[in-house]
Amino acid sequence: MQSQVRNSVMDAIGETPVVRLGRVFPEANVVAKLEYMNPGGSIKDRMVRYMLRHMPAGTRHVVESSSGNTGAALAMASAVLGLRCDVTVPDTTSTEKLRRIAAYGATVHACAPDDYHACAEDLARDNEAHYLDQYCTPLNREAHYRDTGPELWRQLAGEIDVFVCGVGSGGTISGIGRYLKECDARVRVIGVEPLHSSYRKLVTDERPHGEFKTVIEGVGKRQPSRSFDPAVVDDVVQVADEDALAWCRRLASEEGILAGGSSGCVAAGIAGLRPRLRGLRIATVFPDSGAFYLSKYF
Repeated sequence: MQSQVRNSVMDAIGETPVVRLGRVFPEANVVAKLEYMNPGGSIKDRMVRYMLRHMPAGTRHVVESSSGNTGAALAMASAVLGLRCDVTVPDTTSTEKLRRIAAYGATVHACAPDDYHACAEDLARDNEAHYLDQYCTPLNREAHYRDTGPELWRQLAGEIDVFVCGVGSGGTISGIGRYLKECDARVRVIGVEPLHSSYRKLVTDERPHGEFKTVIEGVGKRQPSRSFDPAVVDDVVQVADEDALAWCRRLASEEGILAGGSSGCVAAGIAGLRPRLRGLRIATVFPDSGAFYLSKYF
């Protein structure tokens, strides 16, 4: 029998399960890929692994700005690779995420929500460290084009009509969406974000009508990320925070899936799209676990 032992947790990333959401969507064909079953607890494990494989030779110190999951993935990888790691996060980030990053041995810097990117840039410059910069690098979407997209297509045997995905840094929807459309040009790609976020205006003629402010971590931006490719996305729908959280709790109580707020946001988006998607095969990804938000959402 061939050994199934991995050399490190980095080699265990991927091949997360896909499950049908038949209880909350009994009349629809909706499946979700449970990315919180990666060793670092989120879909960001994939992106960080890919980005570190492309970091400059000789790098000993890495820095990243994150809403939490990328920081945890980077901290985990840094522990394996022996790297010094600093992560900047908004000071609104859940306590569980902050503790998770620190548990791997990284240094966490909680900053004002509008300042955490600039703080990371300053840290990297002052310490001559490598700044991954998930919000700007094309490596973000390329990771999902080369990894997550092919895996999802293979697991579903190409039976996908619509891919629905939350939009945060924009890399996941852009990379997976591009891959799926190259496999079948008929696949529609739909993004989901909180109210008044900035991505819908890049894909449609609609402009935000109010101030962007959300309690849902990991999705939505006041200013769009350069990692987002609007050419891949057919539509973006917006969801109220209260609907996202209600669906987050429904997933736990009805499907036994303890997922984070971004997953609730996507589920709420799918619920709103049901009249348009009747009879179609819908796939999505649930990026992280609700265990990281117990003190905030539950």
